[in-house]
Parts: sequence; C-alpha cells; structure tokens
Amino acid sequence: MRATRSVVVGGGIAGLAVAWALAKRGRDVTLLEAEPALGTHSSARNAQIWLPVDDDETTGPLALRSAEALTSLLGAETEWLVRDGALVLAPDAASAETVRRGAEKGGVKARTVDFHVVARESPVVTERVGVPLWIEGAGIFDPHAMVGALAKAAKAHGVKIRLGARAQAVESDAVRLEGGERVPYDEVVNAAGAWAGELGRARGAHVPLVPLRRHLVLLDADPRAAGTTVWRFGDAQVYWRPESGGVLASPCDEAPVTASLPPADPGALEALAEALEPVAPSLVDAPVRTKWACLRTYAHDRELVLGPDPRAPGLSWMAGFGGRGMTVAVAAGELCAKLMDGEDAPIQALVRPDRPQPEALADHTG
Repeated sequence: MRATRSVVVGGGIAGLAVAWALAKRGRDVTLLEAEPALGTHSSARNAQIWLPVDDDETTGPLALRSAEALTSLLGAETEWLVRDGALVLAPDAASAETVRRGAEKGGVKARTVDFHVVARESPVVTERVGVPLWIEGAGIFDPHAMVGALAKAAKAHGVKIRLGARAQAVESDAVRLEGGERVPYDEVVNAAGAWAGELGRARGAHVPLVPLRRHLVLLDADPRAAGTTVWRFGDAQVYWRPESGGVLASPCDEAPVTASLPPADPGALEALAEALEPVAPSLVDAPVRTKWACLRTYAHDRELVLGPDPRAPGLSWMAGFGGRGMTVAVAAGELCAKLMDGEDAPIQALVRPDRPQPEALADHTG
C-alpha cells in the first residue's frame, strides 16, 4: 500500500515544520519552494525577538512546545536561542496585567520594575513612559539555525525538497508549477506565507489573508546604550535591540501590500523617529546604516489558519502567522498534521480555515 502523497507549498519555517511533522507520520512528502533557498522571506527578514507574551489561546502553548521541539532537535537551547531578557513598556496597568498573563502562558516571567531598572538595562530610555516590565526568558533566536535544523530533520525523514519550484495554482489533484509541470498529491498544505490567500482562492477556498509591510532599520547608534531588547506596547508601538554593533529598530508599522518582496518606504524613517521621540529621543538622530521591509500576513481576526479546509477536499492550511511564525510554527506544524489525521485539539475551532471572519482586519496589539 503506497503512502499518502503530501505536497507542501512553501519553504519557510511553517512549510518545513508541517513537512517534518507529516513525514514523521508516514507521509510521502514533497516540499515546493519558489525561491532558490529555504526561508528567504518572513522567516529570514525579522527581528529575531523571542517574546511570547500575547494573552491569547494559541501563542503561549505553541511557543512552549516549539521551544521544546527545537531544543530537542538541536541538542541544546543555546544552539538556537539566547535568553537574555527584554523590557516591555506597557501603556497602563491593565495592559501590564495582560502581558503578565501572556508571559505565563508562553513560559516566560514578567515582573513590574521601576524606572531605575529601565535606565540600567537600556540607558537610551530617558522618559518615564508607561508601566515597565522585565521579561525573564525573552531573548534572541537564530533563524538560520532553526530553518537549517528543520530542513535537515525533514530530509532525514524522507521529505523531498524542491527549490525554484514556484506554484501557480493548486488544482483538485495536483499543484501546477510555473512552466506547466503538475505535481500530483493526495493532500496539499498551503504554507505559502503572503501568497497563501491567492493559492487558496484559486482552489475555491477563501480565507481573508492580508500581507502587511513592516520596516526594520539598523541605526548607527551605541548598542551598549540600547542595552537590551525594549518593546513599547500600545498605540505608539516601537521596539529596538542591539545588533551588529548598532541598534535594530522598528516603528511596528503595518501597510497592506500585495504579496511580494516589498521595497522599503522612505516614510518609515519618519514613522520611526516619531515613535522613538517620546521614549528614547537620543536614537532619533542616529544615522541609518540600512533599512528593509518584511511581510507579516494575518487573517482578519489575526489568528492562525491551520488544518483541513472542508470547502476544498484535500486542501489544508498552515498560514496566517503574522509576526509569530518563528515562535510558534514548529508546534503549529505538529498541530496541523494532527488535524489532518482527524485528531482533535483544544484550539481547533480557533484556527480552522472556514471559521467566520470579521469583515476587516482587526487592530494589532504587537
């Protein structure tokens, strides 16, 4: 009896995670990646911040399990994650309590600190803004180590990885590639990131997925003054951390764009300056070494999209990760594989592809 032929579209961390999970369950898995290398879009163009403090039902449990799986895979946590802590500046006491609840779910600890601690950990913070919390267990992850380990593990379980294989359409029994080749499947997983919505619609299954552009800016500033990772939550979000002898910062902007490798918008620098001015004014005039844009793709309710789609037999989803992919995707891949095998999960209703969605994208919180 031949094994079930599973085709995974997308070679970022989400696609690799679900390919590995399916292969461990005995599937004959082929992974199709459009680019000449794995993990070149959202999996590589991020700030590498491990900060699982979202107070929802999915981030914390999936982050905990992902960390456990990655540590087992690489042999030691330090091979992929350095837990050196982070500061969160919550806008008010209620938001600080939300961060504390989310941190507990995500396996990190949040405690309120005074501004003497803030000044010690990140001397660039010269203004008393919000309620500061120290997040013990937050840190910086290594995306190259994570993607490389997953690719190696997937191959060891028989996953066939095809690079430069750009999917044009998901048909009822095959994925049609650019150039006309058809890759037959018994089941297909849409893990195409910003392109997932387009592929789903072509198969007759619509999920309102919105690619959003966010900017990252490397400032020529003193990393010792930046000190640690600092993330200001609320309406005027901004974060920064030491990086490569400078300071990596983002205005946490969101602009809907079409799926692509987005160009940087010069206006992002003005947005960053406006966000930094009230909290770390010394960074405002720092020279810019480089800047780039990345994509964060969300469903309208900003929740993950995982598992089989009853509207399109044979189609499953591994999408809608937004900025959480590197934090939760390994466990999400395991969950997706479970759902594809008909197993139940506590968060199944929250992530199913055909769930009701708001008419518009919900406001962001992080």
